[in-house]
Amino acid sequence: MHDDSSQDSLAEKRWLAALARGDADALGGIYEIYGERIFRYTYRMLGNRSDAEDATAETFLRVLRRSNELRADGAFRTWLFRIARNLCIDRLRQHKLIELPPDAQYSGGEDRTAIRVTVHQALSELPVEYREPLVLCDLEDMAAREAAEMLEISVPALKSRLYRGRRALRDKLSGMLERKS
Repeated sequence: MHDDSSQDSLAEKRWLAALARGDADALGGIYEIYGERIFRYTYRMLGNRSDAEDATAETFLRVLRRSNELRADGAFRTWLFRIARNLCIDRLRQHKLIELPPDAQYSGGEDRTAIRVTVHQALSELPVEYREPLVLCDLEDMAAREAAEMLEISVPALKSRLYRGRRALRDKLSGMLERKS
């Protein structure tokens, strides 16, 4: 399977080597590669733009502070997402984050936005052990093996959570969409 990130992985290796040498500008290069992906992940996990922005910024600050732990061996992305994940879990423990109240009204002319908001809300209401695999595998297109490694679970456990999460999301969405019609 050829993936379009081979350029990214070459750039990543260069930036990580520079960061390990103490070049703080290298963080900007790493952010160029991963900033948007980490923001999307934190936003989908937290359901709130400002919390996602804070978690994304904190993720990259931690990379800078822990640059001596970096290894440019392909495990960087997993390590980076694990930092973001831990920050999201900490925030979720602090307070339940849901972007919209359950009784939010949608007008018919905003179908695509309403559906996206409904999916986002349903996702945010799932237990975190189902939400994480769905976000990583279905929304971020991460391979099952890498997602399992990041979540520190086995691949069969990940696949089980994906199956249950998809079923729970489908059930939640059908209930939400019925209430809106």
